Amino acid sequence: MRKVLRLASLIPLLLLAGCGFHLRGVDDTSSFPFATLHVTTPAGGLGDVVQRQLALQPSIKLVGEDQADAVLTIEKEKLEKQILTVNNAGHVGEYLLILHARFKLELGKREWIPPTHMVLRRDYSFNPNNPLGTDAEEALLLNDMRLDASQQILHRLSAAKHAQLTVENYAPPEAETNESP
Repeated sequence: MRKVLRLASLIPLLLLAGCGFHLRGVDDTSSFPFATLHVTTPAGGLGDVVQRQLALQPSIKLVGEDQADAVLTIEKEKLEKQILTVNNAGHVGEYLLILHARFKLELGKREWIPPTHMVLRRDYSFNPNNPLGTDAEEALLLNDMRLDASQQILHRLSAAKHAQLTVENYAPPEAETNESP
């Protein structure tokens, strides 16, 4: 009976391994148009999350600016908090968190990804009877937004290689002239 239970518990693991499942953020199939990268960012916040995510990538080595093939600059991170709903008594019921981020990528002296603005939004309920819990929820949402933004940046870095290759291989049509031969 124990052998049957062990075999039954191994079947889902084998199916999961066979389907190509892998953990998010640990994907060695992602290719980037550079081997070394330097990240320039204000201290804390989104820049730290991006650097942690890049450190998980086996195909990229984070180095100093003078040794890097490319420089990723996180120019700005701004968090807004707006009131979303108000109840009959005039107390806040929900807030909306808005994270603005601006980044660019330079490869050598060439601008590979122009300055790009990202906006992420999350809303949450506010409970005046539990302000500590609400503050903790806000902090978790902010961390989640930064992680989501860093994943989007990594996807754009990876996609930039393919976009740039198609632009470089594209030959514009010759200019038409009205002159007769």
